[in-house]
Amino acid sequence: MSIRAVYPIGANMKKIAQASSAVLDEIPLIFTPDSLVIEGLSPDKSVMILAELPATTFEVYNVSEEVSIVADKDEFTRAFKRATKKDKVIFEYGGGRELRIRIVDVRSSIEREYTVELRETVYERIGELGVELEVTARLPSDELASIIKDATLVGDEVLFQYTSDSSSIKISSFGELTEYRTELKQFKPLTYLESLASSVSVKYGIDHLKILAKVLDLADEVTISFGPEKPLKAVLDIGGGGRVVLWIAPRA
Repeated sequence: MSIRAVYPIGANMKKIAQASSAVLDEIPLIFTPDSLVIEGLSPDKSVMILAELPATTFEVYNVSEEVSIVADKDEFTRAFKRATKKDKVIFEYGGGRELRIRIVDVRSSIEREYTVELRETVYERIGELGVELEVTARLPSDELASIIKDATLVGDEVLFQYTSDSSSIKISSFGELTEYRTELKQFKPLTYLESLASSVSVKYGIDHLKILAKVLDLADEVTISFGPEKPLKAVLDIGGGGRVVLWIAPRA
């Protein structure tokens, strides 16, 4: 059993590692012949992250059989601390309790090597959540990042509301002395909006939305879906069929 995979954009892997570390106590890595998958639930089961990078997004992807390993999150994240979009990431694993990660500057060929400790944990796949969400919208990722940033300054939870009367999504946050409100409509800045319900109202914790903000610059657009007393689903397509999906549980 041996693995060698060369991913061409170090900055992408850095963002995925940072978001995964913010959610998970340990980082499960599933190398299949078709893709590299990182997925898991936060300890309190309030956030789920799924990052999937197809084999076609790698410059080299030598994986002959499925291998699941669980990495120490601090060591895994540290390996990508200085990674940029001009770095390549090389994963190498030949069995045992260590994963080797090399970060290579494509301009200077300077190489940094990290050894990441692996846990003995046996990891079982979670898979996709089969939840129907009534409202789906798409908008520029930087717009959602700005909304989360502004809401962070006000309160500890954010209210998402959809009404067919206005055909818009209203997002608000309330503090003791201040409040934040914004309204998202078609082309202002939504590029897509669809709903199976006439009205939906649901709250999410700002700390969980801040985890989503860590990966929003992976893609120009983000698709969000939500429903009454249901999770928020955010999907980022990062090119070549790669994607990052976050599920955030609602506040009671």
